[in-house]
Amino acid sequence: MNKNNNMRNLKKIVKEQNKSLTSLAVELEVSQEAISQYISGKIYPKTATIIKMAKILNTSADYLLGLTDNPTPSNIKLNEKENHLINNYRKLNVIEKAQVESYIQAITDINKL
Repeated sequence: MNKNNNMRNLKKIVKEQNKSLTSLAVELEVSQEAISQYISGKIYPKTATIIKMAKILNTSADYLLGLTDNPTPSNIKLNEKENHLINNYRKLNVIEKAQVESYIQAITDINKL
């Protein structure tokens, strides 16, 4: 992995949450310069710092590390059947996905009656 890209989402989420680098540095117990260097890729935070940062920013370590573009962590654990359904859904084309979504919505609407 390119160090410069690893923490690219840190800058993005700090800005989106209107958080200052100073306040983040205080909460992490590191210098503001360290935060700036994490963002620029000059230094890399320790694993414990990444975990603490993710908790403070209510995101995942994967997002901060640039391994996902989804800033919202998911605490949902899927069972084997649910994973299978999702994997099959991902293989469908746009029209087939729309059909599945319509079918699910129809079943949901009927259950509300």
